[in-house]
Amino acid sequence: MANTNVTIANSGQTTLGAMNFPPLGCNTKWTIPYTLVATGTGSTDTVTVALGNTPAKWVINSAYAVVTTAFAGTTAFSITVGTTTTTNAMIASADLIAGGAKLYPPASGVPVSTNLSGTSALALVATFTNATGGSPSAVTAGQVDIYANVVDLSDLG
Repeated sequence: MANTNVTIANSGQTTLGAMNFPPLGCNTKWTIPYTLVATGTGSTDTVTVALGNTPAKWVINSAYAVVTTAFAGTTAFSITVGTTTTTNAMIASADLIAGGAKLYPPASGVPVSTNLSGTSALALVATFTNATGGSPSAVTAGQVDIYANVVDLSDLG
């Protein structure tokens, strides 16, 4: 199994203002199209997408994954979302192949989770895993939006 690291471009991250704050209670959105993760040729390869860093003093109290277009081209493809310390802290596991748009709720423990707060910045990551036939490079379609409410505690005074 090999891992490929990629970084999402700033154009893939959106800060959601008060006027377009989604009903999920999140202030940040990352859009990951299949073209970003179509790398790696092994049947059990992973692709880790760097989403950015948390603030120095932070808490994440809400997180969701929304598959807007089902991924295609491989037989089993999933995503976990978290930090480099705990890669599945925000989204435990979401199947990206099963058809249609889907909403995946946060991992167990969110919104009340001690591994989703900190006093030093951590990198946020989305890890895509190919489990059986095919490979991440065989993916031909798909898009997932990741939503999170990232609170900078230094803003609270």
